[in-house]
Amino acid sequence: MKNRKHLPIGLLSLFMLLGVSTLDANNSFDISEVKRIEIETRVNQMNYSELIQNKNSLIAEQALLAATQDTTQSPSANKAIGGRLKEISAELTQIQKALAVFVGVAAINSLTDDGSKDVVPPVITVNGSNPATVELGSTYSDAGATAMDARHGSTSVSSSGTVDTGTVGSYTISYTATDKAGNSATASRTVNVVDTTAPVITVVGDNPVTNELGVAYTDAGASVTDLSGSITPTTDGEVDVNTVGSYTLTYTATDASGNEATAVTRTVNVVDTTSPVFTSSSTFTVAEGVTDIGDVTATDLADFTFTIGATSGPPQVAGVSPVLTIRPTGALKFSTAPDYDLQVPDKVIQVNTTGNNPNLGTSLETLSGYQTGATMDFTATVTVTDASGNTTTQNITVQVSDVGGVDDDTATGTGTGTGTGTVDVTAPVFTSSNRFDVPENVTAIGTVTATDYGTVTFAIGATEALHNQIAGFVSPVLQITSAGALTFSSPPDYDLQVTDQVIQVNTTGPNPNLGTSLETYSGYQTGAVMKFRATVTATDDAGNAATQTIVVRVSDVGGADDDTATGTGTGTGTGTVDSVAPVFTSPDTYTVNEGVTAIGDVTVDDYGTVTFTIGDTTSPAQLAGVKPVLQITLAGALSFSSAPDFDLQVPDALQNDTFTNTNSASGATVTVSKETLSAYDSGATMDFVARVTATDDVGNKTTKSITVKVRDVGGADDDTATGTGTGTGTGTGTATTTQ
Repeated sequence: MKNRKHLPIGLLSLFMLLGVSTLDANNSFDISEVKRIEIETRVNQMNYSELIQNKNSLIAEQALLAATQDTTQSPSANKAIGGRLKEISAELTQIQKALAVFVGVAAINSLTDDGSKDVVPPVITVNGSNPATVELGSTYSDAGATAMDARHGSTSVSSSGTVDTGTVGSYTISYTATDKAGNSATASRTVNVVDTTAPVITVVGDNPVTNELGVAYTDAGASVTDLSGSITPTTDGEVDVNTVGSYTLTYTATDASGNEATAVTRTVNVVDTTSPVFTSSSTFTVAEGVTDIGDVTATDLADFTFTIGATSGPPQVAGVSPVLTIRPTGALKFSTAPDYDLQVPDKVIQVNTTGNNPNLGTSLETLSGYQTGATMDFTATVTVTDASGNTTTQNITVQVSDVGGVDDDTATGTGTGTGTGTVDVTAPVFTSSNRFDVPENVTAIGTVTATDYGTVTFAIGATEALHNQIAGFVSPVLQITSAGALTFSSPPDYDLQVTDQVIQVNTTGPNPNLGTSLETYSGYQTGAVMKFRATVTATDDAGNAATQTIVVRVSDVGGADDDTATGTGTGTGTGTVDSVAPVFTSPDTYTVNEGVTAIGDVTVDDYGTVTFTIGDTTSPAQLAGVKPVLQITLAGALSFSSAPDFDLQVPDALQNDTFTNTNSASGATVTVSKETLSAYDSGATMDFVARVTATDDVGNKTTKSITVKVRDVGGADDDTATGTGTGTGTGTGTATTTQ
């Protein structure tokens, strides 16, 4: 009766044996047919214990390969691992089916073996991925497992183990199933907590940030957010707070899993918004008759320049009113020298005058300042501007004081004279142009003219060449006769200006300066003129004077180069400008014995004539006497001013000599100590050093440091007048006696 009752179960088991013996015919595991047959054959030959053992081994291999696949960056390795994982999945499926068959057979056997003991454990199937991967910081929900027992069917499964998703690592979830007969089975799932999320960097503080020039910059840094914990960012870049500009700081960070954050940057703009500060006084005081006033100064972290506005000064009766000028560096000057006596009179005094001069009258206008000491004040606004355009202004007042009283010019007034005229205070007025244009190589320029009630004479100041002339040539100067005839002292040569460009030419000849290129002057192409400037003073017979700045512009004649003696232009000469400095051919070091003055000759190579000069001498300290210095003749003869004495150097060692006191009964030892020079033993020389300059006849210079080594003669001490050496002197020392 019992066997008949369980017959459907036996039939079901037989159906399982028939239905699960082969792998999926559709080959859903994507493996080759040969591999599928190989797996099926191998599994069909296993007994129950071998199936369980092989299943556990494959699960472990599957977990290991999955973990490797998550970390490798090699495409070929990924491909190989993927293929092997497909084979493992196929084989695990076949083993699972085979185990199910064994469960069915056990059930059939139970039909015929009534009352036999149940020793077959349940079969556990892990749901979902194994191994499983979960991202750091996320929530992990386990998919669990199911169990099937051959006799008891579905069996409950318990699990143990935890997964800390806040810590990267590999965790194990263990599953256990026990059937009603007490047979237990176990399985496990590996859960890999991984970190594939890069850190996030946030710049702290302002971005961009502005920092004032010269102010120390402290970076606020950046913060890093990452699930793995605290990370300190790395900062690259520097900020030069002493130079205006835009600077970039770059922040980077990498977490413990090697994830690199996206770099972020901060821009630091170093700006200069601070205006310069004047450090000089706003008031300057000078005497009349001068142009130089003084220097306006300021302080700022950057470079700065000065400019000046319009000048406000007292009205004058005649002549050009001086204006304040300033150079970019701050040198403050008058355009012309102010004359205190040219101010418009503000006071009338009575005088007794007669005569035919139409300027005469019964009263005399004068200045109250002669009595009060009031100054003649000129005012202008000076602006200082730094490299960033920041400006500061200061109102400058120049107070001009009177010199000589009423009237300091004896030629223009009644001062101490006995005449009966009144003061002629009207200065001459220039009627000629302040600019003259002439060609090169002439001396005559033109005539300067002025109008005045009386007779006018002319004088001229120093000439300022507004161009660069080659050294070694005499520069022409402007000169003027008392009648106003303006001339050059010598004809100006346009071709003697310092070259400012290089052109290629073909030149030959014995001159060592010649080559395949020629220095020349751009004015030959641009038509630029050669300028000379000077101030002409027109003075009438009453002493009233006016000044005018004259500019003479000299134009080129004949192109580059019309002077056959100096160039290769239109002339027939083959010489070029000598811009090559002399080359020393003599040694840097000379060695002589003490007690001599002659040393040797310094020599050079140069195309022209060379003269020599020498600088200060550096030498060792002496005990006494005149210290010798190096001197040189124009021709290069090097000598001492006086013979050096090796023994006069300051001692640098102590010599101890020991003697036996023959006058002592015990034969005591006497030690005599004296200062000496270590050089007596070492052979060191007494060295004199100076710098020699060689200058050729066109002004090219070369300098070189010369060392003269003085050797000792005769040892310590060869000088019979100063010691006990080979002389007859009786040198002194200190003696220590031991008895």
